[in-house]
Amino acid sequence: MPKVGIYCRLSIEDKGKAVSDDSASIQNQKAMLRDYCLERGWEIYDIYVDDGFSGIDRTRPAFCRLLRDCEQGKIDIVLCKDQSRFSRDTVVIEQYLNDRFLEWGIRFIGVADNADTDNESYGTMRLFTSAYNEMYVKDISAKIRRTLSYKREQGQFIGSFAPYGYMIDPADKHRLIIDPETAPVVRQIFALYLSGSGYRHIVQTLNALGILSPSEYKRQHGSKYTNCNADRSNSRGKWTQSTIAGILANEMYTGTLVQGKSHHVSYKNKRRKKVAPDDWIRVPNAHEAIVDAETWARTQERLQSNTRVGKRSQELSPLSGKVRCAVCGRPMKRNVYYNKARTIRYYGLQCATYKTGAMDCPNTKTISGKVLEQTILDELNRIIAEYCASDEIRFTDLYAEQLTAQERSLRKLNDSRETAQKRLLAVYKDKLDGSISASEYQLFHDSLESEAAEIEARIETVRTQIAETRRHMQQAEGRQALIRQYTHFDTLDRTVADEFIDSIEIGMTDESGAREIHIRWKI
Repeated sequence: MPKVGIYCRLSIEDKGKAVSDDSASIQNQKAMLRDYCLERGWEIYDIYVDDGFSGIDRTRPAFCRLLRDCEQGKIDIVLCKDQSRFSRDTVVIEQYLNDRFLEWGIRFIGVADNADTDNESYGTMRLFTSAYNEMYVKDISAKIRRTLSYKREQGQFIGSFAPYGYMIDPADKHRLIIDPETAPVVRQIFALYLSGSGYRHIVQTLNALGILSPSEYKRQHGSKYTNCNADRSNSRGKWTQSTIAGILANEMYTGTLVQGKSHHVSYKNKRRKKVAPDDWIRVPNAHEAIVDAETWARTQERLQSNTRVGKRSQELSPLSGKVRCAVCGRPMKRNVYYNKARTIRYYGLQCATYKTGAMDCPNTKTISGKVLEQTILDELNRIIAEYCASDEIRFTDLYAEQLTAQERSLRKLNDSRETAQKRLLAVYKDKLDGSISASEYQLFHDSLESEAAEIEARIETVRTQIAETRRHMQQAEGRQALIRQYTHFDTLDRTVADEFIDSIEIGMTDESGAREIHIRWKI
């Protein structure tokens, strides 16, 4: 008695048809194939089921288990509803039905399409059936790609998981809304980075506060999202530097929907291929922003400046990329040198036009990096002492007063709305009691409805103003903390330079040895 391996498969695109086509469902495939075996007295060795897998997928778990059992001689017949249930890949069909199964002594039968490897005429039909099945998958794949591309261009979110800080709108699965629990953490990360913290310090801060990492937060809220990188690094539940880097570089937090960063190699190969950033699909204002445009711009500026690190040095020059020659406009390049004992390191800056050999710029003298840094520090400390004394900054207090007034106004409007509703109810009772006529009631009703609508509109306006004031308060608190931190500088580091300096121009040395230094400040 032959041993039969029954294989059933239902792809995602078939699931929508399963309601109207019972023969396509897993249960009906099983029932049909069991009956087929019973009628012939065949023994069922096992039933292999792949639910929700494409016929072009070669890594289907039950399919792979079936093939292993076939190779080990446990099965004599592989029984499917039809050939397409087994595979829609022409290469796989030829590899197994026309090669391996013959080698292993296994017979393949597809009941619905009369596929039978013991039938000589099936050899010719198999090629046509395989080609048709594969073209079907290719056509479906192309239609899906076009549909997804259209949705991206229309500003519809098509991802399975919302970025950290957002959640998928329960009323519209293609729209992102702010997650009130995690959005403040995203703002905190940006604020910490702009205040001078590096990735490591931010990670330590978040982990010390017990804030769940994005993957752990999603897991605890019932999501099936997994972070393979986190699992491999034994950091499950903890923040990592790569997570911080990804958040700081994620344009989605500006309200711009960014999609299409990768795609499958082909309809047969499900590996992802990266797309060039210029070809990403960007839709501005697709959802509410978590960080404002200024915060985003300053963050990207610091991220870009921090990438310019020499291969031989792990220390980034505080003025890297900011110093130019005032004569020809070219960058000033750094020269590093040491004392004879090589115990003290110095550096100087020289016009790139002269340094690279062109020598057609008269600004040939090198300026000491330490001298330049001290000149900048002296000027910056003077500016801060004059304009940015911390005891004169009252941004937060001003916003707090504004917020108090707005909240007071909102309470009054809510009281007015409640009063208007009571008056509407009273007028309706007067109508029922016959105290007023129908025409009088309609007149009062329309007037009160208009008043209630006006109050509702004012309430919505004040709520928007309160949200805006709270956002300004948060930004002001960060700015105030930053300025309090920067009331005086003893050294010039990269963070300070990025925060305050736009560019520096170095002029020529005059006869007295003095040199013009023009600093363009961001303040």
